[in-house]
Amino acid sequence: MKELTSGRPVKLIIGFALPVLLGLAFQQAYTLTDTIIIGRQLGENSLAAVGSTSAVVSLMFNIINGLVTGFAIIIAKNFGAGDHDEMRRSIARTMTFSGIAAAAIILGIAFFIDPLLHALDTPEGIFDEARTYLFIVDLGLAATLFYNLESAILRAVGDSVIPLIILVISTVINIGLDLLMVVTLDMGVAGAAMATVIAQLVSAVVCLIYLIRKRPFLIVKPRDFRFTAASTAELLSAGCGMALMYSIVDIGSIVLQNGINGFGEDIIAAHTAARKLFGFTIMPFSALSATLVTYTSQNRGAGKYSRIGRGVRSGVLIGLACAAVDVLLIYICGRSMVGMILPDCAPEVTDTAVLYLEVNVPFYFFLTVLLELRSTLQGLGHSIIPIVASCIELLWKICTVVFMIPWLGYMGVIVSEPIIWTVCAIIIGTIAVVTIRRLPHMDEQRKE
Repeated sequence: MKELTSGRPVKLIIGFALPVLLGLAFQQAYTLTDTIIIGRQLGENSLAAVGSTSAVVSLMFNIINGLVTGFAIIIAKNFGAGDHDEMRRSIARTMTFSGIAAAAIILGIAFFIDPLLHALDTPEGIFDEARTYLFIVDLGLAATLFYNLESAILRAVGDSVIPLIILVISTVINIGLDLLMVVTLDMGVAGAAMATVIAQLVSAVVCLIYLIRKRPFLIVKPRDFRFTAASTAELLSAGCGMALMYSIVDIGSIVLQNGINGFGEDIIAAHTAARKLFGFTIMPFSALSATLVTYTSQNRGAGKYSRIGRGVRSGVLIGLACAAVDVLLIYICGRSMVGMILPDCAPEVTDTAVLYLEVNVPFYFFLTVLLELRSTLQGLGHSIIPIVASCIELLWKICTVVFMIPWLGYMGVIVSEPIIWTVCAIIIGTIAVVTIRRLPHMDEQRKE
């Protein structure tokens, strides 16, 4: 457990972000392991089946992750203010509202899975496998919720190490189950989905045991389930704002996936491989974003506003350095990395995946600014502007499907996100700088 309200901001940010980054790396190992095993063992069509559902799976996960991340902003603010009683009440509300949301998603996907896949223009040749994979992942969403909720609470109070350790254990289990269910038992994409769900469940149980034994001050009691209008409104504003922002982005991705699915199995497979590597290379930006949410929330709760600007500046500079490393990595090793996922595919499939990465990665400098400053605004309690920026992104992706894909083909997909990253980074960056400069300097006379 670590308070981020005292000490050198750059040291605190790096120390907090590194375990988060490693945790994200192991989360990517979940999906990358699935992808490599499916691609090598089951073939290109099975990989395309999993890839065709990726936007829907991402939407499910990110609604839940957005909710608990937004709720954790309030938990972190309570912790920074030293109000543990209100912090536990915020945790109780978080458990209630995120549970309701997860139940609604599980039932909605289960009842409307076929119309959803048809709406995504999923090719008939991969439809059955796509349906199986999505259905199993949907039923396992409760396990994903429990772990993400527990991890968000721990990170809100400054503990980013324990979620990492538990995730490492879970990842090892996931890899072992992947090999058992897909390779040995020949369970196909169902085995890959079940391996991931079981691993998430193990993470949730282990994390709960840790909370009960080592962090009892975080454990809620029946009396903590009190829902006053003001506190509930603050929590829902933060949680729903973050979830809406995440979901708007993913709804745009679903719209875009619809256009991609129309290109057939080869393009779907190439896009899936490229997006897996995309997820891997942007992990530092995601880790820094998660760190800045907690950092700004805790310091806002403690009234130490002058620390916020210094911390955000340090985080952005670190993100820009990571973007430079990503550019070198993709241009030097991109083809080899794609080959790890699609070892026996046709050369044009590899070429398409590499082209996607080489066009996108130079714009990571804008993407890291967008992600970090968007999280900063959320941590400061300003959720409207990030949501508006996400709506702009959604509209742009609709325009991509309606206008750019008919005009440029798959190249329209490739150039779509770099354009919108640049536009939104400029908007968010300008507003974030103005917002931070207008913060009061209540802590200037305080000792850190």
